[in-house]
Formats: sequence, C-alpha cells, structure tokens
Amino acid sequence: MASLLKRLVPVKVMQSRLNRRAYMQFAERIGLVYFGYVNQRHDEHQPVRGLTASASHRDNHYSIGAFQGYDVALVERTDTIRRPKKKPVSYEWVVMTFKLHRPVDLPHVFVGLHTHGDTFYSQFFTKFANFRAIRANPTTGYGQAFSDKYSIYAKPSQVLSSTRLFNPEIAAVIAERFDDLTIELWDNYLYIYSQHTKPSAELLDKMLTYGAWLARVLDENVDV
Repeated sequence: MASLLKRLVPVKVMQSRLNRRAYMQFAERIGLVYFGYVNQRHDEHQPVRGLTASASHRDNHYSIGAFQGYDVALVERTDTIRRPKKKPVSYEWVVMTFKLHRPVDLPHVFVGLHTHGDTFYSQFFTKFANFRAIRANPTTGYGQAFSDKYSIYAKPSQVLSSTRLFNPEIAAVIAERFDDLTIELWDNYLYIYSQHTKPSAELLDKMLTYGAWLARVLDENVDV
C-alpha cells in the first residue's frame, strides 16, 4: 500500500520534498539556520540580491550562517523571464552568497558561462545596459580552458580593476574547478550561482568550498 501511495504522489511534489531534505541536511551539517520560504516583500530577513533578483522572483530554502569566517546565505530562487513576442522562460537557481571583508568598494563583475541562453543575456543586458564583455583569450593572459567556458562582464570604467581581481591564475582555477557555476561580485558580496533543479550535497558542498576559496582570494588581492 505504501509503495502504491508513493507512486501516486506527483513527481513535482516528490522532487520538492527531496530538495527540501537536501537543503535542510546541508544547513544542519554546516551549521546554517534554515528558514525555508521567505517573502521578499514582507518577511524580515536580509535579502539575497544579485543579478537574479527581480520583482517577480520567489525564494525558498533560505538559510544563513557562517563558514570559515564569512557570513553565508543560501537560497533556491525561481523566476520566469517574459519578453515581448517570446515564450516565457522559467529559471531555477541555487544562489550562495559570501560577504567579503574588503574595506573598499570593489567593481561589479559578472563571470558568465557561454552556455547561458539568449534569454538570460537579453535580461542581463536589460538590467546592466552599460556592461561590456571582456573577451578572455590567450592574448590577454587567460588560458584557453577559461576562454572556452566564460566571459567576464563589467562596466568599461571597471575593466582594468575587474581583470586584476579575476587575474589569469584565478581564472585558471575557476575553469578547472567550478564546472557549471556562475560568479558575480557586487556591492562587496560574492554570489555563486548554479542553474539547477535537483540540488545535491555534492553541488552545495562545491558551491560552499569554492565560494569560500574565491572570497578569501578576492579579499587577499590587495593590488586592486
């Protein structure tokens, strides 16, 4: 009977339960406080911003705490992007943030995968119309592995400081270790994104481990 009832539960509901378990177990293991769903307009909490924030997004599995000396926040974010004469595109993001310790403002930088679709980048440039792609290629010191996966985006006035922060050595580690993760640096917060519908302990651990590593490296990169 239990097996029959399990088969009758919609797949979407089952996946939602599995997602909740993954987030709760991760939060408990790392020492984060798990809040679950938060209303971006009414709940009293520190909002997770970044490029995926919008007037229509929905946040769930919100968790906060500390890791290796950094204030950390985690959220699963869903949203639907609508464009005139285009089919709506739904997104599900796992977003993890790290509050940097730098006493000075850092440039707003986005390190984006080439595999993000046209809808994503259309929305991105609608929000940040003054951003330009800094084409990473071997002549600028970036390795081919990074060039094949990522481009760096920043304001024209912040190109030099952005490439100093994300120098070829850091870019090489990103290309080798970050897999399908996307990176944003904004308002002295580091954002690590994964466009993922089925979070796992391995994914969350990867975001935490390499996010903390990158936060520390950016904090120590004092030449910017």
